[in-house]
Amino acid sequence: MSRKVIIDSDTASDDTLAILLASRFFDLVGVTVVAGNVKFENQVRNALFTLEYIGRADIPVYLGQDRPILNRWRTVEEVHGINGMGGWVFPDPNKRPEKESAVDAIIRMSKEYSGDLEILAVSPLTNLALAYLRDPSIVKRIRKVWIMGGAFTKGNTTPIAEFNFWVDPEATKIVLESGMDITIVPWETTEKYGTLDQNFWETVKGLGTKLSQFFVNANRTLLDFSLSQGNSGSVHPDSLTVYLAYDQSAILRKERRRVDIELCSESRGAMLVDWYKSGNENADLVLEADSRKFRDQVTSILSSF
Repeated sequence: MSRKVIIDSDTASDDTLAILLASRFFDLVGVTVVAGNVKFENQVRNALFTLEYIGRADIPVYLGQDRPILNRWRTVEEVHGINGMGGWVFPDPNKRPEKESAVDAIIRMSKEYSGDLEILAVSPLTNLALAYLRDPSIVKRIRKVWIMGGAFTKGNTTPIAEFNFWVDPEATKIVLESGMDITIVPWETTEKYGTLDQNFWETVKGLGTKLSQFFVNANRTLLDFSLSQGNSGSVHPDSLTVYLAYDQSAILRKERRRVDIELCSESRGAMLVDWYKSGNENADLVLEADSRKFRDQVTSILSSF
């Protein structure tokens, strides 16, 4: 039976590839949009356009929270482009978001697919946290939560904080303490194993397919930014997380640990890991992954049409 998933996304560049992968790997029952990468209205437009472009306009899009719980964050257009899609000028989508809110949709689908629903949380955790606060019993119904977030020592937003956890650390703490079955793919893991280098880019440019053109257009600013940070290519944390959720044989090493989040002003968003067995572990941390399998899978999908 195909796995039922919701992808919770602050849709910009890499998120669009993550949505494409999720639509091919799973029964994607919804895309929920949350504040994060770029202006909320651009994120919504990006999600709607992506689903139309990849031929999956049937997948519903639900509008979530347009700000974090404490409304303290900044968008990062320098990473993803002014519109979150590398500055790509594309037509307005015909598809429209659903009237039902993302929080309501998460709760409803947790009942509809009780015991089977998985959440691919590749964004700040505001939507999921508020769904839990409204109905704590979702913990019993959501099968698994895959989170892209957190950093050990190499934050990409502050010296110690990764963007998704930094945007809404309060929501992160709520989710981490909820009792959900959680696997976290941290920033350092994604940077090491989820970077698509310039050889990959040259290969994709040469494919000449509709999907390869989509990838290049949407991720061009991400490539430039990643290279400026010393990476060998564009870093794809969200897409790697979706892929590892699909093919867990590509998780080469993980450890179960107690994970918490710092809320203080000077260190907001820092992931705190208890590296010693304390008996109250709450998440699996992915430490190593198969970058070759990830790259090959992405290439295969981008060459498909």
